[in-house]
Amino acid sequence: MRRRIPSLGALMAFSAAAKHLSVTRAASELALTESAVSRQIAQLETQLGVKLFHRIKKRITLTRAGAAYSTRVAQTIERIERDALEIMGYEADGMVLDVAALPTVGAQWLIPRLPDFYARHPGVAVNISARNTRFFFSETALDGALYFGESDWPGTQADYLFDEILLPVGSPALIGRRGELPPGEVAELRLLHLVTRADAWRRWFDAAELGGTNVIRGPRFDIQSTLISAASSGLGVALLPEFLISDQLRSGKLKVLSSLTLKSVGSYYFACPEEKAGNPASIPGMVAVASPGVSAFRFLARSFAKRDWSPRGSTQHNDRRRQRMMIAGSTVRDR
Repeated sequence: MRRRIPSLGALMAFSAAAKHLSVTRAASELALTESAVSRQIAQLETQLGVKLFHRIKKRITLTRAGAAYSTRVAQTIERIERDALEIMGYEADGMVLDVAALPTVGAQWLIPRLPDFYARHPGVAVNISARNTRFFFSETALDGALYFGESDWPGTQADYLFDEILLPVGSPALIGRRGELPPGEVAELRLLHLVTRADAWRRWFDAAELGGTNVIRGPRFDIQSTLISAASSGLGVALLPEFLISDQLRSGKLKVLSSLTLKSVGSYYFACPEEKAGNPASIPGMVAVASPGVSAFRFLARSFAKRDWSPRGSTQHNDRRRQRMMIAGSTVRDR
């Protein structure tokens, strides 16, 4: 059976013409003649049996089918180019791991720890893409994902890394030289919210036995980094993960407002597809069991999770580490 796969040249000619809505500009981009571009597009339309452009004098516009096809073709060409660059980046005996991570966690927690991984596994390159939500691994080339939530990601093996402990913090520019604030005074300040932790302040005030506090008010942010920036800039007070703000606490850009901390509902996990979880042969490059791969990355992630990345040296911090942590009305030992 003959496969209906257009040539890459025809697809690139079509994609360029669709992008510019101009054969002339497409020809310039591809370093071809206009007649060559027109010929490639005509051959593509013949092969598909579908009209992709309306041609009115010297102008072209996409047909409905052409518009739908152009989006998919552009994505395909981009993927081919990306894959080619990735292969070009392979070392002779190395491999590449494609890992997804939450934007802020990837930038502020994962990347600073990659030098240790590279030192142990010099033949591996780790590509990181930002993902805010879960996805189907079968629709991507990703080998794993660092995410927040529960361990119920279908089709994956999810390894627990660590819990998220939220600290009530604010900028010295906002709260001045005051020390620890009673929860009632915290309630009088502008509350900043993370969209994905919408009930955090409510749970914190419930734990402080101030359940009637209006906690809905205040600006909302969709990623941790912008919330951290807002709190550091004195825009208001926020409940932020301890492991993401160690630098700000150490430098004094943020101050802990209260010893009452909160454990988020959910934890951090490293997930990888079930078929890659325990079978190194399924990892790109057919690596041996002892070679670096997803298993090594998972091991490293777990080892990092066991370390204490909190700031050291401050009396406030050391006192707080000795306290029992309040979680929505119940107490557990701080990790």
